[in-house]
Amino acid sequence: MAFDQVSLFFICVLPGTPSLGLVPAYHFHIIEPGDADAGHINFRVGDTPHILQCAGHIGYEVTEPFRGHHYAYQACQAIAPFIRTFYDDVTITCNPDNIPSMRTIERLGAIFLDEVPVPQSDPHYLSGARIKRRYRWKP
Repeated sequence: MAFDQVSLFFICVLPGTPSLGLVPAYHFHIIEPGDADAGHINFRVGDTPHILQCAGHIGYEVTEPFRGHHYAYQACQAIAPFIRTFYDDVTITCNPDNIPSMRTIERLGAIFLDEVPVPQSDPHYLSGARIKRRYRWKP
């Protein structure tokens, strides 16, 4: 899978942990034009409260040396045809203070839904998140 300057390299399917509301996820490395590993993108398959309220179906991270090139946006576009084999639309979330992620999500054309509190029982709460912005994206 590829879009514009990036290609995705499949690594594995990460198993879920149903007792924690964690679902299986397809894990890919984001490869930039110089063939370097620029980060990763995960596509989570499942509709648990953890996914729909906190984690979202898509998670990505671009490592610092590669930020500023819209690689997260391109990775989302690259994975979009694969996502469509599972869902017509998906939830994407970010923390309210993560402006680059918010811009990526909005560049995708995702629709802002709301901001929700992170439940104390959610793994994101344990890592410091208290509020999540939720968006709906039709890949």
